[in-house]
Amino acid sequence: MNNKITALPVERDQYGYWTHPEYEKFCDGREHISTDEFNDWMKANGLTWKIVYRDEGDFDPNVDGYDISSWQPESPDGDGWFVGSIHDIEDGAVCVWLRAVESKGAQS
Repeated sequence: MNNKITALPVERDQYGYWTHPEYEKFCDGREHISTDEFNDWMKANGLTWKIVYRDEGDFDPNVDGYDISSWQPESPDGDGWFVGSIHDIEDGAVCVWLRAVESKGAQS
């Protein structure tokens, strides 16, 4: 079954976090999801993905803490990208970009 997941308005919280509701349902509060499981979910939903990391050189953890609201991640090259999630991980802030797989072999 191909669930059509599309772009939604990104309404970040006071700390700059936001997750697409369908992505959030898939993650279900888990801190770790295997690459295989994630790729299977992407394929089942006709999506590909890219991760953009915040440049930690522009970040002062003593001042900003967990607040990533000032970060405006740039989308990857190409058309059709939309935000799956903006959140903080152990290695810093990330933005997970999603887009529909093109018919001619788009890759993640």
